Amino acid sequence: MTKSQAARAFLELSVQLRHEGLLGENLSVKASLRGNEGEIFFAELSGADITMQEISTGEEQEPFFHAFYVKPEAKALLLLSGIYAPVVAQRLRALTAELDDMAQIVGLTARVAASLAPEEIARCLHGRNSCFVKDAGMLITGRAISEAVTGAILLEKAAMTHLFAKKIGGAKRVPLFSAALMHFIYQKKYSKINLGAETTTKSGTEEPTEAPAQTAREREIRAQIVAYGRRLQDEGLLQGTWGNLAVRLDERYMLCTPSGLDYRLLTPEDIVKVELATLDYGSQRKPTSEKRLHRDIFAARADVGASIHTHAKLCGVFAAARKSICCIEGEMKRLVGDEMRCAGHALPSTKKLSKVALGALGNRNGCLLMNHGVICCGTDLVAAYLACKAAEAAAGLQLGL
Repeated sequence: MTKSQAARAFLELSVQLRHEGLLGENLSVKASLRGNEGEIFFAELSGADITMQEISTGEEQEPFFHAFYVKPEAKALLLLSGIYAPVVAQRLRALTAELDDMAQIVGLTARVAASLAPEEIARCLHGRNSCFVKDAGMLITGRAISEAVTGAILLEKAAMTHLFAKKIGGAKRVPLFSAALMHFIYQKKYSKINLGAETTTKSGTEEPTEAPAQTAREREIRAQIVAYGRRLQDEGLLQGTWGNLAVRLDERYMLCTPSGLDYRLLTPEDIVKVELATLDYGSQRKPTSEKRLHRDIFAARADVGASIHTHAKLCGVFAAARKSICCIEGEMKRLVGDEMRCAGHALPSTKKLSKVALGALGNRNGCLLMNHGVICCGTDLVAAYLACKAAEAAAGLQLGL
């Protein structure tokens, strides 16, 4: 990594963090990138300013660099405050994963480091990718900038979920076995799809493939899925690679987002055509792991032409507390239904998840997935998107926000 490449990376990082509300007038960030030859680039981000330097030695200048020794695979470090993270860091010794996206990318718990002393960093990052830091906020590690940014978003979201859920009886932890299994799968397999795609996209080394013939309708839907995926991410309803979209193409096929690919990298050619009867997708990219859930909704509901699974933040509070969203009126009621029930627990991408989700969904256009997220549907992708927006608005109203 050259100095100019690092400067561009820090600029991209600052744009993403500012968009997520994690960098601003009163929120500064310390960031560090490790190059392929072991060189360390350090930047302080504050407001619109970026101050960058290349450093040959680490910990004596910035104690949080010790995370590079604890996590040798890490390429990016972030030390940032957040809004809700400092509150959790003052109140708790550790935050147990109450949503499965935190379990996957952070670990079963996020410990609170008393300081940035090396022994505290080592203790709190052992078996985990991130931690809270008392009087500082969050220390995030990532094997790429995108993973570090997503880690910061999800740890801040986990802190918010824990605090807001107290208004409705408190959040419950993700079942231990499920949390451990999902973390293992993410670290060993799922995340590598996105990391590999990021590398080939930035280096321009990805081999072009010849796309099969597509109808005008299919091309239109592919572009629409990409556009709405990015829109949902921009609006905070999707984070990183979490969440997925599917559209019924015809009686035989559906189109859905691929597995483990960040929406910022998604193109219409990445959208996967899946056979409804068999879930076969041939030699295309691997489709979302929730393809069965989308297919089963299409099979059960002839009126549904599109479905969207999100990890929306305020709906996530209810999913973590395992409570229904009941305050749905007016236009929100028309889009979603009279209630958003919370389905029982099931591992992602399983037959059981489809069963409990369909039971909670009924004839409505949305339901919560316990400790997981939300699934919304509609006659087409626009209707499903509006249902997602209405669900989040209803959750905000019931929380008094």
